[in-house]
Amino acid sequence: MPNPQSKFTEVQGIKLHYLEWGERGKPDLLLVHGWTSFAASWSAVAEHFQERYRIIAPDLRGHGESDKPLTGYRLRDFAEDIRQLIGTLELKQPAYVGHSWGGNIGTILASDAPELISRAFLEDPVYWRMLHAFMTALPGGLARRNKPEAEIRAEAKQKGLSQADEDMEVYRNHHFAAHALTRLLTDNRDWAFGFEDHFKRIAVPTTILVADHKVGGAIMREEMTYLQRIAPPQVKLELWENVGHGMKAAKPVEYNQALEAWLGG
Repeated sequence: MPNPQSKFTEVQGIKLHYLEWGERGKPDLLLVHGWTSFAASWSAVAEHFQERYRIIAPDLRGHGESDKPLTGYRLRDFAEDIRQLIGTLELKQPAYVGHSWGGNIGTILASDAPELISRAFLEDPVYWRMLHAFMTALPGGLARRNKPEAEIRAEAKQKGLSQADEDMEVYRNHHFAAHALTRLLTDNRDWAFGFEDHFKRIAVPTTILVADHKVGGAIMREEMTYLQRIAPPQVKLELWENVGHGMKAAKPVEYNQALEAWLGG
């Protein structure tokens, strides 16, 4: 499969890196990662769809090859980055796919800027859990960020990973800024209460994949039941039993099949 093109653009005065697969003129597909992740985490998805879509996957601010400013990590800042990215790259109502934090960004776009995207596919967005994520997720994230490269490589070799996968493990652990994760998780606790207003106003066809909370999913069963009660008609929630927060990594074939069905719907 052809390698993606690595490119940069500017949004809100910062340099944003993105990967691009496919050809201009085909339908646009926008893939947005979660906290501590990066654009290349979408490679398996992009390679599956690149013959039929022009695919854009950005590194969010504070992540990957994008700029890492000291401030500007409110959810509204991320959402505005993506709004400007859509405009700058002249994407035509792309289908929006977001994981975790990218799912939160997608919730905002689907409610506040439905004219910019055609539909939304949200993989285990973080809603009520944002209230305490700075306590539950931050310590582990920072520990992973600070793990010595030699230790990461030793663990990768023990798992029998290839050299390329070993290099990717190092990148995966070290590519995001510690201050970005800290600000993101401490500055956005109000999203736990504010998300509901956005959720009720989602105005594009939307599928929300709900991971199993018992194995690390971000949405509890009780929360899912409540969300189903208040969801507008165009929003569908789908529970994946025994699958944790990283759904596309755990079930890549099933994930692509679900995304395929959604894109064709």
